[in-house]
Amino acid sequence: MLLQPTIFLMITLCFCLLTQVHALSLSHVHHSPRYMDGSSEAGIKIYYTLDQPAQVILSIFDDRELMIRQLNSNRVMDKGEHFFLWQGMDQMNRPVPAEAYHYTLIAENQQGKVEYDVTDQTGGNPVKVSNIIWDKAKQTINYRLSKLARVNLRAGLADNGPLLAMLTDWLPRRYGKHQFNWDGLDNSRTVDLTQLENIEIYAQAFSLSDNTLLVGPSVQHITDIDIKHWPLVKRIRKKPVKKRMRVHHQQSRDKRGDFTVSIVLPADLKINARGLPVIQELTPLRFNIKASDQSRVINDRFEPILFIDGQYSTENEVGFFPMTWNLDPNTLSAGEHYITVNLRGYEGHFGAASVRIEIPPSEKQHPDKLIETTNNDQ
Repeated sequence: MLLQPTIFLMITLCFCLLTQVHALSLSHVHHSPRYMDGSSEAGIKIYYTLDQPAQVILSIFDDRELMIRQLNSNRVMDKGEHFFLWQGMDQMNRPVPAEAYHYTLIAENQQGKVEYDVTDQTGGNPVKVSNIIWDKAKQTINYRLSKLARVNLRAGLADNGPLLAMLTDWLPRRYGKHQFNWDGLDNSRTVDLTQLENIEIYAQAFSLSDNTLLVGPSVQHITDIDIKHWPLVKRIRKKPVKKRMRVHHQQSRDKRGDFTVSIVLPADLKINARGLPVIQELTPLRFNIKASDQSRVINDRFEPILFIDGQYSTENEVGFFPMTWNLDPNTLSAGEHYITVNLRGYEGHFGAASVRIEIPPSEKQHPDKLIETTNNDQ
């Protein structure tokens, strides 16, 4: 006998309600404190609430999306609020390096499995870096963040001048005031920016996700955890990404940072009393890229730009490697000069290097620019 429509509807609603009642729920997830200064007995507590008994696993990942610690409840947890305590240790119970980590929770019972992972749904928004003050006398840069964020600081000449120093390369920082110690020297430690005019500090930042666990103190370089002592587990993205140019929060850790470049002059050049190479004739000036960055630079696509004494000289719209500019001393006035190369990647990454030279007096000198670019090492 066919069921009446009203009876069928009531049965369907009851089934849906029963399904909802018995569906496992993991809610009210949060952690405290937001920051831990090194490994600590107090640690960070990750709280969660279950609507029914279940077993729970906490997994902690680094910026490479590699699992560095996993904690298991080891028993069925009762309905209600619970927490895991993470004391800043990796899977081998070694203190983790200062860095930003993020976590996921998985709860499971006979009714099913549910996961908490907001890594891809939160964070990644631009954060304003405000109150930037460079104190040359104290050799400090002070700034303020409104949110927990990854920060990039660079220094260079204003009004389309060259970048000269990469200071903080997408490092995690707490919200609030920060101070960065800097002696004012460029990346190559050959140009003293305190002696130049119109220096500008360029700052960018993007917010970190709500499930971020920040371990301090603040450092200037990221140290990777050696994970070869436990099985490799990589977090799977939960939200598809529509690729956009120059959006750093979308980029993986191994593709996000700035490049390391250098300028190489012939080893047989004469050196003056101040230790500067003397350019007396047409001299090859080689633009070099750190070996570990070369494949990323090429895949990123890039433009090399040459500046002399902070003034634009020439560039190549299509970058290639290796690259050599031939420097004619007759195009420069006698005296000391500094030459800067900027590498500008299409994905928003940069490299900068400078070298100081001396040009001896010559009757042939005229104000023309560099005249030749080659793709060889001659």
